[in-house]
Amino acid sequence: MSPDGAQERDPEAGRRLVRVAIGGAAIAVLLTGFFQMRAADWPIYAIVAALTVVLTAPPVRILPDLSLPVPLMAAMSGFLYIGGLPILVVNFAVDLVMSVLVRVLPPEVVGRVRPLRLLRDFRSSPSGSRFGPMRVVNVEHAVFIVGLAARWWVATAVTGGEPIWTSVVAIAIAEVVGYSVWGGLSFLPVFPDRPLFPLAGSQEQIRPLIGDIALTLQIVVTAFIYLIVYSYAETGLLGAGTFAVASLAVLLVLERLNDRRLQLEEQNRTLARLNRELEHRERLSAIGKMASVVSHQILQQLGVIGIYANLVRTASTDGSAPESALARTRLHGAAIEGALEDVNRVLRDLLVFSRDLRVNPYHHEVVSLLEEAAAAARPTAEEHGVRLRVECPGDLGAELDKLKMKQALENVLRNAIDASPAGGEVVVGARRDGDVLEVFVTDEGAGVPLENREAIFTPFFTTKENGSGLGLAIAREFTRAHGGDVDVVPGAGGRGARFRLRLPVGGDAGSSRAGVPTPSR
Repeated sequence: MSPDGAQERDPEAGRRLVRVAIGGAAIAVLLTGFFQMRAADWPIYAIVAALTVVLTAPPVRILPDLSLPVPLMAAMSGFLYIGGLPILVVNFAVDLVMSVLVRVLPPEVVGRVRPLRLLRDFRSSPSGSRFGPMRVVNVEHAVFIVGLAARWWVATAVTGGEPIWTSVVAIAIAEVVGYSVWGGLSFLPVFPDRPLFPLAGSQEQIRPLIGDIALTLQIVVTAFIYLIVYSYAETGLLGAGTFAVASLAVLLVLERLNDRRLQLEEQNRTLARLNRELEHRERLSAIGKMASVVSHQILQQLGVIGIYANLVRTASTDGSAPESALARTRLHGAAIEGALEDVNRVLRDLLVFSRDLRVNPYHHEVVSLLEEAAAAARPTAEEHGVRLRVECPGDLGAELDKLKMKQALENVLRNAIDASPAGGEVVVGARRDGDVLEVFVTDEGAGVPLENREAIFTPFFTTKENGSGLGLAIAREFTRAHGGDVDVVPGAGGRGARFRLRLPVGGDAGSSRAGVPTPSR
């Protein structure tokens, strides 16, 4: 009882009700077919009984745990238009007798009779076990019976009492209705163990499965239905039965194709698993490399801090003037401050590199971006004795995230300054190249060897003794976040290096890639 006194609903009650309804409909179909049986049609019933024995066991394996008795489906559907609903009664009766024999006969006897052995093996498989000894009480077989009955009633209504096997149109309409009934009922979550279609899976898994089943039915079932009916109209029962048995040949081809497909799917799953393992190992390797670089940088600067802190602690006047001692202490303090700034720079680069790369593009004048980046890098340039110059048209604008592109430019500028000799010059500029904005930084250093022109943008790759290997990697990530890219080529006359940050004009690619719409102005 629930807290408000109302009786709680059984979550399985609805499922059981639908199962009973489908099973009741199947029983009603069988009873109707039983009362429509005629002695004059005994040759048709005999052929159907023989086909049931021959075609019951061999299924087409759609998935490792899903097999469909396609040849039997083709035979029963074809003979439905010849003999009517009584063929379902014959099929069920023969199947019931065979199921009972499999259970009551000794295993060695069942093993010697091929139809019984195949039926036993099929019923013991994950797919076949769902059918049970009395398939009519199984909702999947009830769906099969109801779908065939829908075909019969529609075809009868279309032909108006004329023989169904004489009307191609009636059969076509009946097949469409029958497949619709099968499909609709098969999607109901009422099966006692699991649905025919795995609705619990993702849509990506369901669609290929439905496509495979639909293709199998179209190639085998529908084609052989028409062959069976046409042969009956031309040559009688012998021709119809021959084409029903001939469906086994196509079954072998489909089984081979399905086996190949299943093998390919298994190989794809294995490949996906190996890719995940590789990505995991690459992440672990990157983490290890990052820890090594960062710890090296921090330990190195901590060593510097320790040396100068010890000098401050043990400082003495040694008879010198207090002003001289104070000046030395200030120099030691400045060295400590510089070492701390280096530690902070490494940690800042690490945080920037791991930050979300979503961009917020607005329209900016490119020259102001370049001047601000140059101003931030100018103290470093003066310390190295390098001249810094900006070249950019004043009317050049672009949609971009100014903070991220400024950070990218600062990193490229510092790299160029470090590579330039004292007295050299670093130029930062921009130009329009069609639909691309090219921001460039040139230096007068030794240049970048061909083998390193891609590697220098890899995280933690560095040729500097005190480099973190993140500056240029951050520049590339920020540029790519805008939909562009960055590369390096030799400078003019093969002297130095020229870094090129190429961005799509307007920033449309960047805003789309980042998932952030460009604000309206």
